[in-house]
Parts: sequence; structure tokens; C-alpha cells
Amino acid sequence: MAVTPSITLAEFEARQKRARAAAEAAGFDALFVVSRCGGTVDRYANILYLANFYSAFPFIPDHQPDWSVRGHPMMLLPVHGAPTLIVDASVKKDEIPVENIVKADDVLPAVVGVLKAARLEGKRVGVVGADTLPWSAFRKIEKELPSIRFDPADEILEKIRTIKSPAEIAVLRRASEIGSDAIEAMMEFAEAGRTHGEVMGVGMAALAREGALMYNNFMSSGRGGNDPVMIYTEFPTFAAKEPLEDGQWFQIGLSGLYQGYYFDHSRSKAIGDKPTAPQIEAFEASIAAVEGGIAAIRPGATAGEVARAGFKRLIEAGYSPESDFSGLGHGIGLGWDSPWLVVDETWVLEPGMVLCVERSVEKHGHVGDFEETVLVTPTGCEKISKARIRRW
Repeated sequence: MAVTPSITLAEFEARQKRARAAAEAAGFDALFVVSRCGGTVDRYANILYLANFYSAFPFIPDHQPDWSVRGHPMMLLPVHGAPTLIVDASVKKDEIPVENIVKADDVLPAVVGVLKAARLEGKRVGVVGADTLPWSAFRKIEKELPSIRFDPADEILEKIRTIKSPAEIAVLRRASEIGSDAIEAMMEFAEAGRTHGEVMGVGMAALAREGALMYNNFMSSGRGGNDPVMIYTEFPTFAAKEPLEDGQWFQIGLSGLYQGYYFDHSRSKAIGDKPTAPQIEAFEASIAAVEGGIAAIRPGATAGEVARAGFKRLIEAGYSPESDFSGLGHGIGLGWDSPWLVVDETWVLEPGMVLCVERSVEKHGHVGDFEETVLVTPTGCEKISKARIRRW
């Protein structure tokens, strides 16, 4: 999952430099950065962002002294001094922008050794990614290093990662193109008689051909009206056995990643060639909300203003803003990035941010789901997702 050479080692080193400067400005003597890898696609971002490393070894229960904290690469980034990367798997050194690399199956003692060698007694260390490190592991680190003051510091990389470089934008464009092609193929394949799993197989095959991964696929179908029916499963999200039927609505919320960078798209349609007026109304309401939010995206606007603009369009269409997700979207990059498009968010948009604007709606059992990806430009925004919008 390491990012291809289109993102140069010099760019990774510049990221480290910015993180050091932000850490020093926040009063830290060093950053201790942790990611969770091991085959997951949830929380690998910070180490990949700084060190271009992903550990493919699974996260398994500790069995010390043989191994501990497998699947969790870590990095010590002193404000003054060279960084050290602690890994549990082999690295391609010519692709890693860090000179000091410590490899160990028993990761915890290795981490403690690195921290002790850095002479951080009595110093303040910012922890980035504490939610990815098992509580038991962190307690052991604290016990071995009682004089180090560990404080949360997620906001440092959270802010740096929001603005994408030209190389990152190029990868995100390609990721969005791959995701758009996959959801397009899935929507085209979704016809009466086919199951959610069969539709999922089409998407997975399309992604695999491009070296991309599926993250998740919220998929459902059903009928509205006086006796509404909704068909879906939660684990996995595509396991419903009931085949699609003419007259149903159908939706896909597809997310995945390419070279570590995410894509996230949603589309809806009717099964068969005769969509009903209530189905179209739901489909159009989700589109209106997203397009209303996108129209408000420009440098200097806040994330909250974007959310309020989208929800205003949704309410005007006669739909409630209440749903399982209270936002209108989020940043995207090596994960779900800030800012979050929620009504009270004051985060100011800047050129180089990449945002996903989304909304799922429901009324009388009819569901509409729509999501687009946009790049914030100096004058507004540019849509980079490309899947067909309307199939009615």
C-alpha cells in the first residue's frame, strides 16, 4: 500500500519538517506517531503520510516475548533530531524517507528502547493516533517511561493532512476515477434477478483490475408506499439473498482506496425501466442537497456554511435533515480527513482540500443516496468524481 514514486521522498521529508514545526509551536519536544495497519484500511494514514510505510502483517494478540503489537508501525519524530521508524515487517529502504529504522517482532520493547535512547525524560511528547494503540500497550510504555509527559496531538497531522499537494491530488483524481468506474459498472449490472452479492462482485473485480481495494459498500434495495420494504445486511453489507425485482429502488454507497488514497461515491436508481414519481423525488432530493452544498464551496467559506447550504436545499425539497449521519460530508485523503461538513463547524476551506459531499434521504420507504467528490480551487471547486448522475 506504499504510495508510488509519484509522491517523492522529498515530499515525505517536507511533511516531516512541517510536523516538527507544528509540534514545536504547540510546545512539544517530539511527536510519537502510531498507525494501525495489518490488513485493515481504517487507521493507517499517519505513518503512511510521514514515512510511506504500511505493515501488511495482521494485528494479532500479543504473545510476549515472541511478539507484541503486531500491525502497529510507530514513529518517533523529535522536534530537533532524526526520526526513527519502528516496524514489524521488512521495508523497501529506497522507498522510506527515514534513515533510522528499527524492525522487531516484539514491538513494545523496541519502542521503549527508542524512546529511552532519545533522552526524553521530563519532556513533553505529543501522541498522534492514540486511538489506534491498544490501551494495554500504552500503559506498558508509560510504566517504563514514567517521566515522559504524553499528551494528545492528533490535531497537528489532522490539520497538515487537509491540504493536498499536487501529487496527492493526482492520486486522488485517479482514485475517484477508479471508484466512479466501479460504481458505474455496478449500477449498470444491477437488474432484476441479481443479488446484492452479485453486484458487489462486479465492483470488486473492477477495483482489483486497477490495484484498488474495497473499503465498504452500503447497499440496499426496497419498495416504498403504505407497506415499505427495505432489504439490506450489515455484516457483510452485501449479503442479502433476495434478488432485485422490477419496481424496487436500489442504492450503493461505495468507498475504497487506491495507493492508500480514498474514494467515496453514492448513486441510486430504480430497477426496471419505469421509475415511480416518489422514487424520482427521493433520488432528486439527495442530489439537490449535495449540489446545494457544492455550490457553497469556495476558499474562505466554512465547512458549516457548506453543510447549512445543503440542508437548506434538502428541507426545501420536503425532506428531513435527520439521518444516520448528521453531516453533509467530509474531507478525504489517506482516510476520512477533516474538515467534517457539519452545521456548527467553523473550519475554513482552503485551496487544495478534497471533499466528499453526500446525502442519503428517505421518505415513505423510498430512499435516495448521492455523493460527489470535489477539489477546492482558488476560485471555487472542481468536481472530480465522474459516475453517471441520473438513470431516470
